[in-house]
Amino acid sequence: MESYTEVPPTCKRCHLPKPERAHHCSVCKKCVLRYDHHCPWIHNCVGHFNHRYFLMFLTYLPIACVYFVIMGAGPFMLAADPNSDDNWPYWLDQAIVAFSEVLAVAIGVAVGGMGIWHWYLALTAQTTLEQYNNAYMRKVCKKRGEKFTNMYNFGIIGNFQDIFNIGPRGHYPWYTALLPIRIPPIGNGKRYERSGRGYILDFGDDDEDMV
Repeated sequence: MESYTEVPPTCKRCHLPKPERAHHCSVCKKCVLRYDHHCPWIHNCVGHFNHRYFLMFLTYLPIACVYFVIMGAGPFMLAADPNSDDNWPYWLDQAIVAFSEVLAVAIGVAVGGMGIWHWYLALTAQTTLEQYNNAYMRKVCKKRGEKFTNMYNFGIIGNFQDIFNIGPRGHYPWYTALLPIRIPPIGNGKRYERSGRGYILDFGDDDEDMV
């Protein structure tokens, strides 16, 4: 096993030390540890300190939408009936009930799809930005006759433990994984345990390093 012990490079934009897996956010005007993306819906970046909560959001919201759709199926079918005006039993207008059901389906599908994607990234030890970097490096390694290795990947179970700070690799019991409670991430976000050797590519720059 290896840990990051080198002096981090300097960010070309904010001119401060830039740890591995960090990236400068052009919206927040600062480097974010283990940067995934800037989310306008939470008006913040998703990174080292809130990645767990973002995954929980992407999990619970589609579940809530499914519950809403199931429980609202009866009122929706009644609202869709053109002859329901005379015996409409709810205080909300039929149009509002119908719109709410359609909206729940749309949000559930959209957020659920995004959740599947981000769960895939989390369980393969990649951020959104790193996924693009790794895809590029796979092509480079293929041309060189080499096999690309994600040096942060400890397998599905190990990566799950790392994200949620649970199990043997973390500090909290398994049952806390998806509980809506405050649990700090593993480490300070500046150094990460490595499963082996791999490539670090500063996306957008011309240089690449084998570490």
